[in-house]
Amino acid sequence: MDRRLVSVCLLGLLTACTTQSPKSFPPSMAISSTPSSQLQTLGPMAEDNLQPELRYGRYTLVSTAPTPEQRDLLAQIIEVSTPSNLNPTVQDALQYVLQRSGYSLCPVTPSVKILFARPLPAAHYRLGPITLHDALQVLAGPAWQLTVDEVSRSICFEQQKTAIAISPVMPAPALQSQARP
Repeated sequence: MDRRLVSVCLLGLLTACTTQSPKSFPPSMAISSTPSSQLQTLGPMAEDNLQPELRYGRYTLVSTAPTPEQRDLLAQIIEVSTPSNLNPTVQDALQYVLQRSGYSLCPVTPSVKILFARPLPAAHYRLGPITLHDALQVLAGPAWQLTVDEVSRSICFEQQKTAIAISPVMPAPALQSQARP
């Protein structure tokens, strides 16, 4: 009886250890190795997806398509804290925000000198998370229009053509105490 049990167990182990032939992938999902031993290229997974994907490791698929922030640098999300010990001006803050963005400020013109010389408001020392475009517009304020020269990657500001109505700040009306009879 022991010999039968041992032979049945061995037969079970041998059938469990057999390997199956690997499945063949359709041409749109063919795997090809890259020089890096960890990366494998996968073709487009769907008809509308024209960008190939890379298999990075065993379970991770990485798209090779550029992200929207890489296509439009002003759409990148930033979070910035301007050092307060510098007593920065608006120009200092704009240059600090643009430091690693790939953009620079246009040369200073007499009309923009008014904006650039202003001290940075305390509310603007910390910005974000916010897009780079919106951060630049917030730092300049509503009286200035942000313009971009994509060829030279320069950020310029022009004074708005329409006059912004200045509304006077009125103190809240004092509550009058009413005498009750």
